[in-house]
Amino acid sequence: MTSHFHPLQPIGKDIYLYQPSIPHPNPNPTDSPALITLCTWLGGATPQRIQKYINGYRSLYPDSAILLITTRILEISALPFSVLHARLGPARDVIRQLNSSTAEGNPPSILLHIFSHGGCNTAIQLALSLCTDSNHSSFEIRKYLGVVIFDCCPGDTSFDRAYQAAALSLPRSLPGQMVGKLLLYPFIGLINGLQMTGWMSSVRDLRKQLNDPQVFGASAARLYLYSTADLMVGWEDVESHKREAKSLLGCAVEGIAFPDSPHCALVRDHADQYWAEIKTFWTERRSKEPEMVSSVLSERLRSRL
Repeated sequence: MTSHFHPLQPIGKDIYLYQPSIPHPNPNPTDSPALITLCTWLGGATPQRIQKYINGYRSLYPDSAILLITTRILEISALPFSVLHARLGPARDVIRQLNSSTAEGNPPSILLHIFSHGGCNTAIQLALSLCTDSNHSSFEIRKYLGVVIFDCCPGDTSFDRAYQAAALSLPRSLPGQMVGKLLLYPFIGLINGLQMTGWMSSVRDLRKQLNDPQVFGASAARLYLYSTADLMVGWEDVESHKREAKSLLGCAVEGIAFPDSPHCALVRDHADQYWAEIKTFWTERRSKEPEMVSSVLSERLRSRL
């Protein structure tokens, strides 16, 4: 397998990993994450665009490992979750190995960055499959999450926004655009119908699972990054989810609204502010964690060794 993402190397189907030459000592988890996990979006998620995030995180946290999981359209529209769970095996191995290679008194710190609904689905199923993997004992990622970043998500269930999001995944050629958009209307209509009857997971389900303490826990701080000009995901829907997270989970929650960027293009238009917000949020939220929480996590980790 060839990697499209420097310096990450492929470890599975559309899954890539960068390990620093010197393993992250993690002497102080407020400095940098032990692992940065990126779950990407669908339409327009080209290697060139994804590379911007890899480069940005490597600049911020050169000692951190980076795990990249790209999204496949059939995994959020047609295939059962078991197919995605099988593909995520190498990603689960990375997280488990990170856990086993970390000192007992210093559990790993993970920064999870989720992009759009495709990334939401991937991240949710990664967390759930870690608990249900029949080949390993249950591993609850929520105990090791330091920060979760919601990038241009989550939105709502409207037909128009679903159509706009799907249209971004069409071929760029004129014939491909014409034929694709013609077929999208009945396809999105079918998907909406299946979701309404409960045969398929919907954006409504994603929104609920993202705020379920059994998925990402109730302690990880949350940073919502979104645009008021996004045609795929409305800022009102992001802000309502942010309020629900704060109310239901009680964790630290912050939202940063950017004024003029299209979907999943915040880093392109506002790179300096974008990375400054992430770095500040990680440092401040991690440094404010009570020492008691760290002690509890250490004890839980020892009980599993």
